[in-house]
Amino acid sequence: MMKIIGEQKVIFNGPFYTGFILNTSNLMNQGYSLIQEKILNLLSQKKNESWFIEGGQESGLLWDVEYTSIFGGKTMIPPSFLAKKIELDDKIIEFEENEFTIKKIYFFFHDYGVGVYRVVLKVDIKKSVETKEYRELIERFSPLLPSYINDYIKNDTLTLKNSLEENDVAFDSYEEISKELERKNSEFIPIRSSLWFHRVFEFKEDPKNIPVPEDLFLEYKRLLYSSQLDGPRNCALEPEVIAIPAFGFSLFIYEKDNFPKDIALNRVLETAQYYYASTSLLDTIMFSKLADYSMKRTEPPKIKKLQTELEEIRILSDELELYLLILKDIIINLTPSSILLWRNLENEWYYQPMLDGLQQKNNLLNSKYGELLDELSEKRSETLNRFVKIFTIFAILGPLIEIYSFAKDENLIPLILENLQLLLLIGIPILGVIGAVALYIGKKYFF
Repeated sequence: MMKIIGEQKVIFNGPFYTGFILNTSNLMNQGYSLIQEKILNLLSQKKNESWFIEGGQESGLLWDVEYTSIFGGKTMIPPSFLAKKIELDDKIIEFEENEFTIKKIYFFFHDYGVGVYRVVLKVDIKKSVETKEYRELIERFSPLLPSYINDYIKNDTLTLKNSLEENDVAFDSYEEISKELERKNSEFIPIRSSLWFHRVFEFKEDPKNIPVPEDLFLEYKRLLYSSQLDGPRNCALEPEVIAIPAFGFSLFIYEKDNFPKDIALNRVLETAQYYYASTSLLDTIMFSKLADYSMKRTEPPKIKKLQTELEEIRILSDELELYLLILKDIIINLTPSSILLWRNLENEWYYQPMLDGLQQKNNLLNSKYGELLDELSEKRSETLNRFVKIFTIFAILGPLIEIYSFAKDENLIPLILENLQLLLLIGIPILGVIGAVALYIGKKYFF
């Protein structure tokens, strides 16, 4: 039976909602990397030196082997918008007679309303435990971590948001939607706090145990859960490495002093969690919008309201289409080792049904767009008909003017003035009705 004791390494990663969605198409039109560098320079001027651009040039930008690029080709947009690394002075947490030391924290901020974090911990196990007991210990410790990282999430997200506003970088806030859902006791979107944790067990084995023997491998697998009937799978291309992404936990084993630079398990997990969380976010936003658009109207909508709803649907649908295109582009450009990890995660996390549900809602949204467009056309036709009626009414004024000219020419004005009271009694109600009808139509259908 395998025993675990002494210093171990565990990486906690997971997503958080930022509260805003960047306008990716606008960033691409302006030059995505140019905007990145502009915001990075602004943050650097404010003595936020720990911000960096993921995958940037080594000179002047932070680089670390732990987030080696997961891409083999050039993607439509960079892996993330901006990132930050926080070095801690060995933050030690005593837990069940063991020591958990937070070494560093990474944050990666993405376009579609989600960021991800990576917390690197050193775990000092004082008394030897079996693999299952070790996993359960890490599970019990997990709920403590938000109290140590949520303040960083909140402060850094707001710092980035303020920098975007100062530089007029376009984004859409979904905080009001979150508050509205909370008010309705509906599906809540918690903003700027950790959503969940995925834990990566990292082990460095002696060269004599590389490749890892079958009996030892089976012991390591006891650390994992799997949603697949045939259990978790090793996705490493090299026999000297074990990389298993699973459900809630993952496993990374390699030879001591020989870190495999071509396997970026942490970054693949974080990228997958970004898309998982952002898909869930977009799904919630779309469901909320569909519910609003599908409500039975208590009164006929005005043209201006219909135009606003149509524009909102068009923008939301376009954003979703671009999101799905970027996701496909990401998958196409993954390295061979990364694509194996990604495909296994898709099966473990049942990600494809979420994407299918999102696409179905987009289809419903497009159908609603067609309905609103028909309603708008009908409204415009009704308005045109009312215009015709209004102009017909005002056309009556032409003969009245002719009558006035005739009366003046025939010197009938004195006679009219003598009977002015009678004429006012007849004329004022008629003019009042005409004015009221014009005002009602204008207010109801145009303003």
